[in-house]
Amino acid sequence: MSLLYIVAESGADAAFYALCAARITGHEFMPIPLENRKADGVEMVKVQLKYALRQARGAASGGDAVCFIAAMDNDRAPHPENAAMDRSKLSRKDRDEPNRAEWMRELVASVFGQNTTAWPLPVALAVPVEMLESWIFRAVSPTEPQPTPLFSTADSESARAYYSQSATPPQWKDIVAEKQSQMGISDKRAFQEMAARELDAVALAARSLSFRMFKEWLDQWPKAVATE
Repeated sequence: MSLLYIVAESGADAAFYALCAARITGHEFMPIPLENRKADGVEMVKVQLKYALRQARGAASGGDAVCFIAAMDNDRAPHPENAAMDRSKLSRKDRDEPNRAEWMRELVASVFGQNTTAWPLPVALAVPVEMLESWIFRAVSPTEPQPTPLFSTADSESARAYYSQSATPPQWKDIVAEKQSQMGISDKRAFQEMAARELDAVALAARSLSFRMFKEWLDQWPKAVATE
């Protein structure tokens, strides 16, 4: 069984990604969750991610079978999936955000090299647009929320500012909480894990470009994992 290093925003998120990896690749993993320091800023996340990559590489060089997932919510950073967003209405902080999927890949390449086929272990990058709740909601609901949420909650200051000319519609965490309640599941982590275990990855990839990009990384894993 391969070790699976997961740098994510919480232990519950790491569990979701581990279950997704198992479902998509058909392999079981021993998760090693590492909570990123997003609250301390992107630069601290980069420092931590580099450390985790080197730690995983050390484990792989020592003979362990190792895989790696780096995950971070997109949070309105530029991404092909949110190209239609009116960025002029975002806060300056959000407007100035670089493309997270791009810098995460560049960071991995700075540690493992530019040639992905020569990386010492299988890697997958997860950048849910705009946050993991978007994947979870689409995994359990056949309908799209209208309008598409951009923020975590409707009562957040950033959401209220963006929708200042109209009532703020429910946002991702709002609609996921409502769906969880409708399904009669009281525990958030249990709900997330249920969504991952029953995931139709092909269907979700058709509805979410960011999930499709994550799945494309994982689709490269089975051969490498099987030979470890």
